[in-house]
Amino acid sequence: MWITGSSDFLGTRLVKHLVAKQHQVTDLSVSIDLATPESPRLIEKLSVESGAPDVVIHAASKQPGPGDLADFVDANVHTTANLVEGLTQQPPRLIVYTSTLSVYGRPAIIPVDESSPAGGTLPYSATIRWAEQLLETFQRYSRIVVLRLPSLYGTGQTDSFIDGLARTAQRNEPIELFSRGDLIFDALHVSDVVRAIENCMAQPPGDAFSILNLGCGERTKTSEYAPALVNALESKSVIVPVDDEASEFDFYADISAARQQIAFAPMSLEESMKVYADELRAVA
Repeated sequence: MWITGSSDFLGTRLVKHLVAKQHQVTDLSVSIDLATPESPRLIEKLSVESGAPDVVIHAASKQPGPGDLADFVDANVHTTANLVEGLTQQPPRLIVYTSTLSVYGRPAIIPVDESSPAGGTLPYSATIRWAEQLLETFQRYSRIVVLRLPSLYGTGQTDSFIDGLARTAQRNEPIELFSRGDLIFDALHVSDVVRAIENCMAQPPGDAFSILNLGCGERTKTSEYAPALVNALESKSVIVPVDDEASEFDFYADISAARQQIAFAPMSLEESMKVYADELRAVA
């Protein structure tokens, strides 16, 4: 199988897990710059020399943050267009694309299911949605599964809300929760996503093109995440709800389609925090 984005947080976990399961993994991002015009030809050449992949996991993207629109288009749209163009002559059985729940923007109703409007008004979410649409055009060649992911946490991640909580808890410092901890927030430990991708590989949905939400599946507030993590870490941090407004908005995803189609079963909050705490202790 081929993987893009293998040096990123999720990609690193994926490669480690799949190699441990005796899968033969080719790190496409190391050998080919998918944003360049010559990359489709290089992909075709690699298919001839090394054999066409059975599965491609497209996990490469430019994450939210600084950058012009052109940077996001290069990283999220051009890479996807070049990838599918290069795969046309010897298409894989399956392509799994790791998208984002951010494509829904600020929803009018939660939980959000896959029929909700998608597009996004920021460069990151807009270009990820364009990449999804490009992959939809490739369904006549390969089965396509788009997994829309929430915020991910785990050792190696640096910029998520949960990882920020963990750093504060490890220092035994007070944890301030904006909006008095009432913000509804969707997050997953990265291992849940790795298992979901593995399920897709083993038994993908029946449709040629599928979009599936992943998430915790519960209406979970930040005031629930924080004590669960503090307890798992045996931290002395005090949780302090504050009136300052959170910059995020209430959000969580309906994951019933993923439960049904790929047997997605995320860990409970307590279990996932224990797994995360054990990881943190192992690298301390």
